[in-house]
Amino acid sequence: MFDLPDTYRVDVNVVLKDFIPTDLKPNEKKRIKDAVKFVRLGYQIAGEEIPSVNNEEYRCQVIQFYDIEVANIKEANFLAATYQNLIKPLCVLHMHDTKDEVYSMAVKRLNQTDETQIVVEQTLLTDKYMLGIPDSNRDRLMAYMNYATLKNKNDKVQLYKEWFYKAYMIVNERAYIHTDKLLDGNAWYDSGRTARICQKYVELVTSKGKLKTAVTNAERMKINKEIKTEIQELNSEEI
Repeated sequence: MFDLPDTYRVDVNVVLKDFIPTDLKPNEKKRIKDAVKFVRLGYQIAGEEIPSVNNEEYRCQVIQFYDIEVANIKEANFLAATYQNLIKPLCVLHMHDTKDEVYSMAVKRLNQTDETQIVVEQTLLTDKYMLGIPDSNRDRLMAYMNYATLKNKNDKVQLYKEWFYKAYMIVNERAYIHTDKLLDGNAWYDSGRTARICQKYVELVTSKGKLKTAVTNAERMKINKEIKTEIQELNSEEI
């Protein structure tokens, strides 16, 4: 997955009954039992070659990569929403059935009132790709997810965020005409600039989503003004 180094390979099969939390509702347990056919923890970035993060916001000692075979890829949304909230470490979920595959990621931080719990700040489910068939969109995603091409390996959180936001930009690239410049630029080396640019990008995507559901002309005018400002702010960044 993502051409990760073999030093991070663990290949641990997860017993399905252990993959279903006991505190879920009976109907949720049944849905997972019916949906999930196989789970393997394929890779785990651990150790301090890439430094861990331990502060008021994050407890990040590992990044995990799960391979999950499902009965039907239509369950991917439900499984991603469920497990990104249940799995505390930052993780990538690769879900696939016999025909299609998707990837799930989520940016998480510590709950400020209970450090034993996490808060999921942002989630992403990639587009669906057909297995065994050449796909330029999947190839494009995989090129940017390739471990060797990532620029910020200062710590595990920044590494994961680069994965997350590059995938986010690829999924939403129609929102901004210069997305390629952001993806290929050197801002990723600077965590502060990365955070600022990515926040602006997310705001732009959100605004364009609101525009599609706007009802009145006044709403559309207001949102279009916000979009114009957000694009100008992204354009002003030195990539």
